[in-house]
Amino acid sequence: MNNLKRIFITLKTQLDSVADDFENHEALAGVAIKELEEWRVKTRIHQHRLQKMIAQFEAKLNELQKESTLWSVRAVKIRETDEQRALQCVKRLLQTRQQTQSTEHRLREAQEQFQRLQADLSSIETQLRTLSAQKEVLAARQNRIELQSAFRSGRHNPAKEAESIFNRWEESITGAEFCHPDTESTDSFADAFIQEEEALELEMLLNELSAKTGTDQENPNVHE
Repeated sequence: MNNLKRIFITLKTQLDSVADDFENHEALAGVAIKELEEWRVKTRIHQHRLQKMIAQFEAKLNELQKESTLWSVRAVKIRETDEQRALQCVKRLLQTRQQTQSTEHRLREAQEQFQRLQADLSSIETQLRTLSAQKEVLAARQNRIELQSAFRSGRHNPAKEAESIFNRWEESITGAEFCHPDTESTDSFADAFIQEEEALELEMLLNELSAKTGTDQENPNVHE
């Protein structure tokens, strides 16, 4: 376990050294992307506020439209009987129309600002997709360079170190196998058959040798 930890520590040290040479561009790119994401959130918040304002202005215009109609009807209705009151109704009508113009102007400004924010948001979304994809590609390329540098550098090559560890591990297991051989069978029933079979083989070999010797003695001229 200590040897494996040493491999990772060595590899991490080498990668950190190479990463310093790259000035940690991946981290800087991540910060830039995060800032864009924060701008996206702020833009959406402003859009939401503008949506509420636009809804309020539209509701106000509906009310003003109703008031304008009401003061118009009142002015015409009482003109024959009370001209002064009719003129007051007309005055209220003019005030309502002024409020309507002012509200319409503020509504147009809010709508225009909303559209600009929508364009900004679309631009931010596009930039985020582009930069995120570019970051992944560049990070992969940099990672490959860092790994190549780590594997080719110096005497602490992680691949060679790993190979050495596995070789020592195998040697340790092999030595342990010699020091602790498999225990002999304790199956006496099977061992009895094995002994009988071995004895039978020996007896058959002895009979074969005896028969051959007897044949040679009966025919002494066979080998002359």
